Amino acid sequence: MTYKETVLITRKVTMSFIMDFVTSANLFSSYIIIEVDGKKLNAKSLLSMGRLNGHFGPMTIIATGLDSEEVLEQLKKHCMVVQRRSV
Repeated sequence: MTYKETVLITRKVTMSFIMDFVTSANLFSSYIIIEVDGKKLNAKSLLSMGRLNGHFGPMTIIATGLDSEEVLEQLKKHCMVVQRRSV
C-alpha cells in the first residue's frame, strides 16, 4: 500500500531535524520518499536528506509498504513536534 501526505515545515530544517527524521524513518520497513521542490529524496538516507538543510515550506511524505500508514503518522508527528518547538 502507498500513502502520501503533505506537511508544512514552518522553520528552516536543521541537521538535527534531519538526523532525527532519518532515524525515525529507518525504524520502518516501508520505502519512504520525501518530495520537495520537485526533488525526490530517500528518507532513510542521511546523505539524500541532507539536501533539505535550510528548507522550509511544504514537504510531501510518500510511504510504500506494509507499515506505510504507520510511517506517515509517525513522521507527521515528528514534523509537528519540530514546528511546535520552533514557534
